[in-house]
Amino acid sequence: MNTPVEFLENEAIWEAADKFRESAQLSGHNRPPIDVVYIVDVVLKFDVIDIPEMFTDLRMDAAIVPSEQAIYMDREALERWDRKDHWIERRLRFTVAHELGHLILHENYMAEAVFSDIAIFKRWMLKHQQDRRVEDQADEFAGRFLVPLEILRASYDQYVQEVAKADQNWRDIEGMREHIAKKLAPRFGVNHQVIETRFDHEGIWPAE
Repeated sequence: MNTPVEFLENEAIWEAADKFRESAQLSGHNRPPIDVVYIVDVVLKFDVIDIPEMFTDLRMDAAIVPSEQAIYMDREALERWDRKDHWIERRLRFTVAHELGHLILHENYMAEAVFSDIAIFKRWMLKHQQDRRVEDQADEFAGRFLVPLEILRASYDQYVQEVAKADQNWRDIEGMREHIAKKLAPRFGVNHQVIETRFDHEGIWPAE
């Protein structure tokens, strides 16, 4: 890959994630928990190609290849998504949203990804994962796309109002930030760490 990826402020990434989520294209499929597999398969009409042992080999569940109008997914993860395995569902949801981040944010960079066989694809992916700027931007996109700010704030405000009735000093209780994140995470179909990152990046409850 020779095309450099430009630095993007979080605000620019959030704008891109919000714009894509609220686009007419995703109308009816953009409320959390967002079915990202349906979006790439049915809405965007990408070929979903299941690859055995993809997670074992690459430590990732999915990779989007715009030049082929395809998304590669770990076969076992995809099967467990279909079985509604909640643990893998949360992981795969974030991974596919991350790949949508590449599609939206890194069009020129991803356009260079062309593979003649799976072995070349895997070698490219291993190299691609080392570019932290690219990966961090896609992670930020995924977090904002899956956890819309207005819904997060409303859910957070409602929950802490209830907590405050029991203890006015609730915010000083050790582990409360993680506790609230765990309570809110199922609303969005993500792991609690994703919610804690949104608390931090959105200024709701920054990490100390």
